[in-house]
Amino acid sequence: MRRITGAALFGLGILSLLLAMALVWIIVPSQEKVPLDLEPPDVVVEAANASFVQVKTLPDGAPRVAVEHAGLRSTTGIKPDFEAAAEIPGERAGETLVWNVYHSTRRADTDEMINSSESRVALDRTTGEAVPWAGQCHLEEKADPATGVGCTPGNVQFEGQLYLFPFGTEKRTYQYWDSTLGEALPIDYQDEEEFNGLPTYRFQQQVPEQEAEMDPQTLAGLLGFLAPGATTGSISYRATRTLWVEPMTGAIVGYREQQHRELVPDVGAPVVIFDADLQYDQATLDAVGAEAEHGRDLLLMLGRYVPIGLAVLGLLLIVAGVLLSRGAGPRGGHRAPDSSRPLPTPVPQG
Repeated sequence: MRRITGAALFGLGILSLLLAMALVWIIVPSQEKVPLDLEPPDVVVEAANASFVQVKTLPDGAPRVAVEHAGLRSTTGIKPDFEAAAEIPGERAGETLVWNVYHSTRRADTDEMINSSESRVALDRTTGEAVPWAGQCHLEEKADPATGVGCTPGNVQFEGQLYLFPFGTEKRTYQYWDSTLGEALPIDYQDEEEFNGLPTYRFQQQVPEQEAEMDPQTLAGLLGFLAPGATTGSISYRATRTLWVEPMTGAIVGYREQQHRELVPDVGAPVVIFDADLQYDQATLDAVGAEAEHGRDLLLMLGRYVPIGLAVLGLLLIVAGVLLSRGAGPRGGHRAPDSSRPLPTPVPQG
């Protein structure tokens, strides 16, 4: 019985070790993917004091374009498109998210709309990186509610990181999308830093001052209102983005964007048309922080604490099984006389 029990304990120990290795090398890595049904919380960035162009309609119906100064609130909402994701064929099937992204910026004091946009983007479920997809698009205004017509598929080619970083984010340079320039630019790892109660990696993207493209009709309108007498001009743009990323989940738990744009006419001085220091508001910090903490805790439990516990238990069971099996042999004691030996002959007493 002791030998059978020892063998059973030994087998359970081996099973525990195998399960620990499976969790670390197979099960947890296979689960490091953004769920297809994930609907991220709305993200709000705000600036206390910003300069921006606002278009208003005068009582006579004529438009008025002027540079205003007030607080701004910019909201980004995301809706997963399960049907579009399910239709992606080939090696990307089941590995791709399709998100409809809605963005709006309003004055903080009057809640007046400043601008809005919508996009459709395909993202890798593990790396968070934009992947090629014929349906991706961007429109610098919301879809017409009367017609339902939104952005035109294929009018943009998203690339790099947009809303997520990879599971297991590394201390290296990534490519991060710049919507003004319409391309991905390097964003460099800077340091480890605790942010909002979480261990994070801080990344920063420096966009040097350069000319940014603008729709010719919009540019002509700005010149007409803000630089009378100018016949041509350009938009000068620069920005600095700082992101705090929880590395296990790739969640962006902190965000700051310092952006500056000027209208540069061929006659007269440049005019600042946008200047803002935008950061997550407190509700966004709380929401994204809670999600990242939950994901991090789950990965730590399944990928570290449970495997360590199983490995320790497995080793103890193996040792106990070996000791029990070795102790299962005949017990020691007085040996019975060997009947095959001749009995000693009594010696006569003299």
